[in-house]
Amino acid sequence: MDTDVLKKWLNAGVVNKGMLQATEEGTPQGGVISPTLANLTLDGLESQLKKHLGIKRSGRLKVNVVRYADDFVITADSPEVLEKEVRPWVEQFLVLRGLELAKSLLLTRSFFDQPGTAKALIAVGNIRPTKAMK
Repeated sequence: MDTDVLKKWLNAGVVNKGMLQATEEGTPQGGVISPTLANLTLDGLESQLKKHLGIKRSGRLKVNVVRYADDFVITADSPEVLEKEVRPWVEQFLVLRGLELAKSLLLTRSFFDQPGTAKALIAVGNIRPTKAMK
């Protein structure tokens, strides 16, 4: 994705009732273009993450990525794997695309404490442009 074109497009403004209005920050939450931009930007997240961790190792760690519209969820078998290995890699993946995690919407939770089941979750409800992209 050409970040210069994207930046210009996001800052181009909108026409509302015949009047041009400036846009301050990207697209509105729930805006119709937001899922499309997120999918273009997040393309490769799962495959590159698994390549980074190693395909066999990511399977053993139960690392999975689920994307829906402009959200994504990453699961693993422990909070430590998510916090120490997955999250820093995801943050770098996003920085290279001019984005960052919206920290206020980031969750890491343990669940299903039965042996052999996923025990942790990162849920990201929002990504936003970094200050350099604005």
